[in-house]
Amino acid sequence: MAHTFLRDRARLLRGKGKSLNEITRSIDVPKSTVRYWCRDIILSSIQQERLIKMQRMGGARAAEAIRARRIKLTERLFKEGVREIGDLTRRERFLIGIALYWAEGYRKGNQEFGFTNSDPQMVRFLIRWLTYSCGINKKRVYARICINVSYQNRIKEISRFWRRITKLDQSQFSNPTFIHVANRKKYLDKSGYYGLLRIKVKRSTNFRRKIMGWIAGIVKG
Repeated sequence: MAHTFLRDRARLLRGKGKSLNEITRSIDVPKSTVRYWCRDIILSSIQQERLIKMQRMGGARAAEAIRARRIKLTERLFKEGVREIGDLTRRERFLIGIALYWAEGYRKGNQEFGFTNSDPQMVRFLIRWLTYSCGINKKRVYARICINVSYQNRIKEISRFWRRITKLDQSQFSNPTFIHVANRKKYLDKSGYYGLLRIKVKRSTNFRRKIMGWIAGIVKG
């Protein structure tokens, strides 16, 4: 008797255009059973349109829920990463600086210290490494901006940006280099482009030789 009542109830709700999920929640019967009971019921075009809209809304809500979970997970992992690093020791900062130079610094030939990168945080860290970890007088540090020629109308803004990042005086910046090639990377927000910054240290040939020894020590270790 209860079985018949639930089936009739399901068919009634389906005839009114309710979705299988709505019927399942209403009568607490498995969705597969509801689908079987209502398999011969044909919905009107208006009812079908309503269900399509519901599916789209449900998909949008599901996508938003996934996005919210991804953002929450990203924030949690970021905070965990920061906490796991903790406060760096002087030696740890020293070794990180060597590794950065190993990856991005000038190592060929017998030249002075040179480092090029577009990441403001990396550039800031390297300059601090030079002054605090290596004892280089900041007045010996100088920089050159390298930007694509298509951004030359922003050179004043870009110069201010890098002076703020490096805390170097205007006199420590050489004339900018304009690159006359097509920029492969497309920036939707062109205001976020600041080119590359080349960092050099005057009278630093021997200092660079020492860095090569530090790198060799890391490799050996």
